[in-house]
Amino acid sequence: MSRDDQLPELTNYIGGAFSAPAISRGQYLCDANTGEPLQERRNSDMQQVSAALEVADHTHSDGTWEETPAQERAVLLEKMAEELAGEEYAETITVADSLTSGAVIRTTRKMAKILPLVFRGAAAYLRQGHLDRKVPGPCGEVEYLQRPWGPALLIAPWNGPTAIGSHKVASALAAGAPCILKPSEFTPHSAIMMARAAHRAGLPEGAFQLTLGDRNVGGKMVEDPRIKAVSFTGGLAGGRAIARACAADFIPTQLELGGNNQLVVFEDADLDKAATGIVYGLTNLNGQWCRALGRLLVHESVKDVLLDKVLSLLSGFRLGHSLDEASDMGPLVHRGHFEQILADIERLQAHGGHLLSSTPLPDLQGNFVAPTLVDGCQPEDTREEIFGPVAAVHSFRNDDEALALANGTDLGLAGYVYSENIERAFAFARRMRTGGVKINGYSLLSIGEGTPRSAWGLSGLGEEGHAQSIEFFTGARVIGVSPQDLLGGR
Repeated sequence: MSRDDQLPELTNYIGGAFSAPAISRGQYLCDANTGEPLQERRNSDMQQVSAALEVADHTHSDGTWEETPAQERAVLLEKMAEELAGEEYAETITVADSLTSGAVIRTTRKMAKILPLVFRGAAAYLRQGHLDRKVPGPCGEVEYLQRPWGPALLIAPWNGPTAIGSHKVASALAAGAPCILKPSEFTPHSAIMMARAAHRAGLPEGAFQLTLGDRNVGGKMVEDPRIKAVSFTGGLAGGRAIARACAADFIPTQLELGGNNQLVVFEDADLDKAATGIVYGLTNLNGQWCRALGRLLVHESVKDVLLDKVLSLLSGFRLGHSLDEASDMGPLVHRGHFEQILADIERLQAHGGHLLSSTPLPDLQGNFVAPTLVDGCQPEDTREEIFGPVAAVHSFRNDDEALALANGTDLGLAGYVYSENIERAFAFARRMRTGGVKINGYSLLSIGEGTPRSAWGLSGLGEEGHAQSIEFFTGARVIGVSPQDLLGGR
């Protein structure tokens, strides 16, 4: 079932040419289901990193990509979309992401199908003329232009590598910013396929480049003065390091760092609907996504009934090989993360946590953790994110207690509210200090067309979305004929 022969060769894409990363680490990408080695991991060396930075800087300096008219950039983005819609790309990305991240193949197949739509959406944004506007001025029309800051560094995570990586790439390219993508060393394959698509679509050399490697490779580029914008999705420690590196020179940063997301169930909720949402939040992408369920906050009067419904659903969940079409959930991404999640569970148990789990483990040697709720801990012991299929349970007696719990962490990415009283749900959601709140439903996708995905507190900095991410890579230039004020302040 491995199908590891479909994995693309690990290559950089620098200056319009493919090349192998120079450094062998003696470490391997492993099948998350079995722990078996798939490919030797490789790092770009300093010479390769410097070459990519030099090409990006030259491309920006001579205007090769920025001065390509927006309509022509749109055509090239659409050509990339056509390439990525091909069966070769979709099948390779589907299998590679499933093997390496552990996400079930039904989910990675959806991600692969969405991939070309991301580039088509960025092209449509350009065709609508959003980067070149005119507004009224005192002496005629004033040009209001959005232009790229300069070379952009894109650092994508191992969870959702295709969706997150493509969103960053399409947005930077639409903005006219030469970009360098540094994917996670654990899930690099969709980035390699995007590089192939860019090459075949005929993007100018230097518009898009790819450097493989670990955090040291990303760190070298973050600290280089030729990088003028950084978009990062990952952990809090990495986000803080990037923010520090960019602060001295005011380099724009877009940081999405995760969330300990609160799901609130009121006593008047549809408990079947709430149970479905809880299981989805706990198991989608194996709990390895930034908007996964972190803390379940439930009214004390319905807690026992709700937990019984959740455990009943989980008992019928199939935890299995990620390439098995019948699997509902797969393994965690790699052994180190697996061990971290087990340590987190032990920590909560040491704080009085009682484990609630009913999903059978498969007869496989991979990184499998059954979806688990932990009841009985104090709220102060569950304030940190656990990036896996584990969530804490807390009960409340009234709305004030519920709100104190919901706002009781330093993270604020996503929230969820279940109540049959829609007015009450909206009123409560408006008071949650988080980037977005979904009512009576749990979904991977954004809730409203054109709305941003925002991060509050330690969940990050800035907003992501269709328009927001493109505009992040740009600054405003306002040009027009001005009246001349009289001298002396008359």
